[in-house]
Amino acid sequence: MFKKLEDLSKPTLLSKTGVKELKQSFNTQYPFFKEIEDEVFPKKANIQSFKLRSEYKVEIVQVDKDYICFTKEDLVIPHLKLVHKFPDLLIKQQVDTGAIKHILSGSDVLAPGLISQGSTLNPAEKGQVVAIYGEGKENAMGIGIMNASSEQIKEDPKGHAIQLLHHLGDSLWQLSFK
Repeated sequence: MFKKLEDLSKPTLLSKTGVKELKQSFNTQYPFFKEIEDEVFPKKANIQSFKLRSEYKVEIVQVDKDYICFTKEDLVIPHLKLVHKFPDLLIKQQVDTGAIKHILSGSDVLAPGLISQGSTLNPAEKGQVVAIYGEGKENAMGIGIMNASSEQIKEDPKGHAIQLLHHLGDSLWQLSFK
């Protein structure tokens, strides 16, 4: 999804209402967020957003100098660095070692990579945002949306199980180091 970020708009400060709505979305989508809300959104923080001028209609949110999330349609998706800092924010799905290089290249997660030896398929519903881990790796390597529920994947382990949205090394990841 984030191959090139050349078309970023200039940053705009989020209004108090915008910040409140963003926090509400986080709290609705991720129950663990309530515990870390004040750490992610400190009082008097400079919260701004960048719009990505593309067909995706994505907005990237930055708190002070840290990128914390992006929005896609009605979803708020945490930045990978936020998931590294707070690993319990998202449900964890672990792929086998054979899938790691493909995911780091930007490929979606295929169902066989979630049900083979070395993988872990945790309960999740279709449309839920999840963190993608690799077998033997400590930190998440990607974030995606479940294309089917865990139960459906176990029953019919074929096709794209998780749509990859953000991964280590993509343009959004690289932007956080500039």
